[in-house]
Amino acid sequence: MICAECDEAITNPICPDCVHTGVRQWLLERHETRLAREARAITNGLDAPGETQCLRCGASMRVCAYCVTKELFHLVARKPALVAEYLTLFNFDLEHMGWERDARAYLDEG
Repeated sequence: MICAECDEAITNPICPDCVHTGVRQWLLERHETRLAREARAITNGLDAPGETQCLRCGASMRVCAYCVTKELFHLVARKPALVAEYLTLFNFDLEHMGWERDARAYLDEG
């Protein structure tokens, strides 16, 4: 199936809600309650039914984990101290040629 955001094949079918759950838990563990609340607004906009089933919860999905984590990165980047860990835990840019490369450049600038 194809992602509605990037038009690439969904190869890691983890739905936006499941990605959000992991990112939210991680943010709360770091006492970032405001960012955790704001993350929901981002994933709600991406969480719509599609042709692919989430491996974790079985929900129907249309946006790949790569695109979800890319959008959430922009939120996390507001707290530079969190960026490196976010890239370690939530990076679906497996070829390191997309948003992750740009995020690493962001780290080098900081």
